[in-house]
Amino acid sequence: MKAHEHGNHAATFDRDRASSYDGHVHRMWAGYGAMHQVIAEVIAAALPDKDTASLLMVGIGTGSEVKPFARYAGAGVRFTGVDPSSEMLAVAREKLAAEGLLDRTSLHAGELRDLARGPLFDGAQMIGVLHHLPGEEARIDLLREIAGRLKPGAPFVIGCRVGDDPLLRAVEERRLFADGRPPEAAEQMKKAAASMRIPASDDEVFALLARAGFTAPRLIFCELHLKTWVTRYEPSMFGA
Repeated sequence: MKAHEHGNHAATFDRDRASSYDGHVHRMWAGYGAMHQVIAEVIAAALPDKDTASLLMVGIGTGSEVKPFARYAGAGVRFTGVDPSSEMLAVAREKLAAEGLLDRTSLHAGELRDLARGPLFDGAQMIGVLHHLPGEEARIDLLREIAGRLKPGAPFVIGCRVGDDPLLRAVEERRLFADGRPPEAAEQMKKAAASMRIPASDDEVFALLARAGFTAPRLIFCELHLKTWVTRYEPSMFGA
């Protein structure tokens, strides 16, 4: 799961943690790579012109979510990535340069609201961010900020943690231990989860999306507590 930290938590991503982030999430989440592949496939299929589209990536982190688009979208597709952690973006620049994708990607440190306005985007995605926001107002504000930067009908993929199932949490704890974490890491994970306002249900996420002007979502990927949906921005839905 891409657990991007926002606000003051961005400072917790020092260079060492940012550099080891991808390795950790691949061990922690068996479907991490497959999830981003599916996202790229779905967005590419939903674009009217997958050869020249512009895509917004909120919480781009180390840039791993860009690479699958090199396979499923045309060489003219351009990416704009925003993340509050400058250390994560430093890693992203190195990775994207090595993969020949940096010249197609514009990276911005900070919050989405700080990104200068420009032409509307053809699509967007935001993975592992919503459940870190402090409450409903902050979530609605961010979703509406995304909506206001999209063309009508543009696809939007969103992924976040949903619910707290004891069985699924036990699997997550086992994966922590397999990743070499000490026994107290499970307790730390519980405390971190308790400090977040994780949506209790799919319907809670759907209601937020509707209020920001997005259509009824379709599930495209799920692993344990992490769920990913695709929706579209429809101005007529705003505030529904």
